Amino acid sequence: MNHSQALDPEFDRVYDLRPQPELTQENREISVLFAQLQTLPLGTPAFRQAMANVYQHLQTASRALALACGISSEFRYLPDVWGLPELNIFHGRFLVPMSYHLNTALGAAEILAAGRGRTPYFPLMVGCMLATVRLWQRLPEAIDNLRRAAGPRHTATVNLTEQTSRTIAVATQQGLMVARSSVSTAQWNVSVRASELAHSVREKVSQMMAGESY
Repeated sequence: MNHSQALDPEFDRVYDLRPQPELTQENREISVLFAQLQTLPLGTPAFRQAMANVYQHLQTASRALALACGISSEFRYLPDVWGLPELNIFHGRFLVPMSYHLNTALGAAEILAAGRGRTPYFPLMVGCMLATVRLWQRLPEAIDNLRRAAGPRHTATVNLTEQTSRTIAVATQQGLMVARSSVSTAQWNVSVRASELAHSVREKVSQMMAGESY
């Protein structure tokens, strides 16, 4: 919201009248899931150490993502490629949502490692790491399309972006393994389900607002 919108009563009125999604079923299920997650060992030294390890892996993944974003964004300033739909797809559908998920997971892991996390932080972290890996699994096709569209002149840049992106997946998967080993099977399954439910709610809200989910 910009300053002029903040001072516009008509904007506020329209915003206040925005319809709200029906989430009765989702609210009921998440309440049950969170009751089951109350046994998470959030304050134990072993759990905090595990989250510190997860944080280190995510830092590696985050740096790799930052490099992939920086390298490939060179194309945004080159007239022969900056208008490519493949570039927009690569950034808008993959790197941007990956940045959101990875940074959210990184923040949650840091808070958990410091012993200040509450119940939602663990499924939040897990869900965002899983989302990052899922996005990466679809990334090779987008990279191949960008490589083909950009042409031989820019192959080296696309190849470097691809190489850097592999570190994102490897480090995030390593973080997931540590997170998985820090809780019981039941707690892990409930955390994954809570993350799936949160994603479905985001999709429902996004569809209602005619926007894109993340």
